[in-house]
Amino acid sequence: MNNRIRWLVVAAGLLAVACGAGSGGGEAGRSADAATVRAEIEAVTRRWEASLLAGTPEAAVAEVFTPDAVRLPSGEPAVQGHEAIARALEGSAPLLEARFTIDDLEVDGRLAFANGTYRVQGPDGVELNGKFLEVWRRTEAGWRIHRVMWD
Repeated sequence: MNNRIRWLVVAAGLLAVACGAGSGGGEAGRSADAATVRAEIEAVTRRWEASLLAGTPEAAVAEVFTPDAVRLPSGEPAVQGHEAIARALEGSAPLLEARFTIDDLEVDGRLAFANGTYRVQGPDGVELNGKFLEVWRRTEAGWRIHRVMWD
């Protein structure tokens, strides 16, 4: 598999969100908070998907990741921080499809934990499907991915 597409999947893939199963039960107030967090995370995820489809994910890094975020691609070295993540994504080809679906989201204060699936299709038509696990952190700018790993 092309390393550039693998990076995109990783990039893409770890922004998980879309409509999916719940966020852990509980009282009505907690459900409302979880629903609000899910909506905010989904908006960030849609922004990430759009940047992958446009072939410009490096331009969206600050809007998606915390400044000290760590990306943990399968079989590759970890990448930490905005500059390193953007550098790793430079020159990405536009994807034909990029979709991240959160299957489970749990919120605990300033952190949210999401796991789900992703599906991306590279410019050569090769499709990649996999799973991801993300830790999101609430910042002054909103929810951002703080740690992400995928297969």
